[in-house]
Amino acid sequence: MFLKREEIVKKIEKSIKKSERFIGEGELATYIPELANVDPNGFALSIVTTTGDVYDFGDIDTVFSMQSISKVISLIMALKDNTIQDVFEKVGTEPTKYKFNSLIPIDDKPSNPLINAGAITTASLIVGKDVDEKFQRVLNLVKKLSDSEKITFLKEVYSSEMETTDVNKSIAYYLRSKKIFSLNADEVLDLYIRNCSIGINASELAHLGAVLANGGSDLVTGDEMVSKEAVKIVLAQMASCGMYEESGEFLLNVGIPSKSGVSGAILGIVPGKCGICTYSPRLDESGNSIRGKNLLKILSNDLNLNIFL
Repeated sequence: MFLKREEIVKKIEKSIKKSERFIGEGELATYIPELANVDPNGFALSIVTTTGDVYDFGDIDTVFSMQSISKVISLIMALKDNTIQDVFEKVGTEPTKYKFNSLIPIDDKPSNPLINAGAITTASLIVGKDVDEKFQRVLNLVKKLSDSEKITFLKEVYSSEMETTDVNKSIAYYLRSKKIFSLNADEVLDLYIRNCSIGINASELAHLGAVLANGGSDLVTGDEMVSKEAVKIVLAQMASCGMYEESGEFLLNVGIPSKSGVSGAILGIVPGKCGICTYSPRLDESGNSIRGKNLLKILSNDLNLNIFL
């Protein structure tokens, strides 16, 4: 039996109410100065179904930077521009117990595409004559998948990150020294930081997720926007690696392929059903939104969204 829209809204509102007990827990990502300027108690939730229904709650017009959620886009672009074999010769597929910006997992190649070293690697695989052209291609894809021309480049966030990116710079140079890529390390890093600085709101990001939940096809026309093979790879990596060193526990408790970003957003994708975006900028020690990850757990239970049930 299908629920009416008003019944679904009531269920979601009850789930949001349950998540309010996590308000005030966690800290902002102050190591990026610009991210310390946001409202620490800001909140938004958007759910977009594969049939195009939209459920928006909270500060839905708040624009935040994609941060590590952009790693999903970098992986899609790398798979578009290269063979699957070529991509995974450069980056692994396994989860890691180390921090997202750690150098420790890098041996012959980064552990997976959703840690910093892996995303710097996938950025190096994006095709274009220069950084500007490569970034424009990434930006265009985000606009296409989110069905929004309002997607923007947040220069203040970009500048703030570039001034505090010594660890990422060391990762980029280390990757180049290991011959994982031969491009100019500063240019690869520049593209990676630009991707992290893409501005988007919760509803736009949930729409992007809904397209991936729809097998990579446009929600209205059914036209292919991302290949089904790429979607399968991306969802598998989100499920196993998308919440950093908490990924296994999150998958066990929530059962939704997800990717977090230190701006406080989390993108969740329920194949065949919907894309979900939560936004709440207070983070745990792993860099995941505390209220966001708990709200996803609550929604998973209340709306029966766990992919393993």
